[in-house]
Amino acid sequence: MNLLIHLRLADRSDTSAAGQILGDIVKGRIDRPRFDPHTDHGIRLHRAIDSASDAHPAHRELRERFHPPLRRYAGILVDIGFDHALARSWHEYSNESLDTFALRLATRVAKEWPAEAPVPAPGVNGFARLLVGYTAPDGIDRALASVGRRATRRNPLETALPALMSEYDGFAARLPVLLAALDDIVATEGSRA
Repeated sequence: MNLLIHLRLADRSDTSAAGQILGDIVKGRIDRPRFDPHTDHGIRLHRAIDSASDAHPAHRELRERFHPPLRRYAGILVDIGFDHALARSWHEYSNESLDTFALRLATRVAKEWPAEAPVPAPGVNGFARLLVGYTAPDGIDRALASVGRRATRRNPLETALPALMSEYDGFAARLPVLLAALDDIVATEGSRA
């Protein structure tokens, strides 16, 4: 769910951007070739990033701030909240504008997308707009609604924006330490093809 963080890490490590997106879509183990080696490695890296992020104290602390009925979806909310904090402070992490980065990585995702993927590649312009949309509450609201519609059971994600936004300061304060930890994971796991 933290698309912007995953794509930032793929870009920094020159690993598969498509694999980073497919990591949330493709189910099951990647112990045998599913796609090309670059994409498979990107999926495995996505999963290592997710595991490290979920286990990180910053992520755990923020999940605990959400109460029922949102508690069940706290991991999703925290992932999206961190993407919002990254988008809002993008200039602190990159010399490239978020608009330029989003279009470049959306193009890269489409180019790398395997033909045999279970879903079509996201459209470049729409995907770039989605990434840039993480800067504003209405973009976050659209992301929450989209995730909520894809879930298999009824959920409160369409109404979660106020709760997520009330924790913004927590996301912003914890983002640097989380990104540093994830950069370390990518430095270790990114080179293992």
